[in-house]
Amino acid sequence: MSNNIDDYLSEGIHGPRQTNPDERRKFLGSLRERTVFILTKEQIIQQLGIDQLDKKLTEHPDTQLLLNGLIPFEKLNPYRQVAIKHDNSYTIIDAKENKTAYGLVLCYDHAVDIEEISLKEEQPKQKKQEKQKRSFFKKLFDFDK
Repeated sequence: MSNNIDDYLSEGIHGPRQTNPDERRKFLGSLRERTVFILTKEQIIQQLGIDQLDKKLTEHPDTQLLLNGLIPFEKLNPYRQVAIKHDNSYTIIDAKENKTAYGLVLCYDHAVDIEEISLKEEQPKQKKQEKQKRSFFKKLFDFDK
């Protein structure tokens, strides 16, 4: 009996127990296995992935969009507009533990287990990195580059 009372008090103080609480904090209350598409906070601040989100919402119309409330509203607005365009529901999750969370999570309410959920990097950025990684001697003897 005392075990039930302890559980009841603990649940009253801390809320109901959840599975994978660290994963739920990272995915704004959802789980990895339910996620279709994610963007980091930095990608949202740089306004990346808007076209990809549009495409994902077309492919997956029954999803919900979760937005990190710690990101300034003017940075979240283009993503909200895409959700409104597709008549998709969105929720701004404003919790203190969102500091380590993603900026945007597009998810189902059931498991779908999609393997590639992050934004694919564009090719021009990789070319810039290759150019910066040239060795000192290559820079010294390659005058035309």
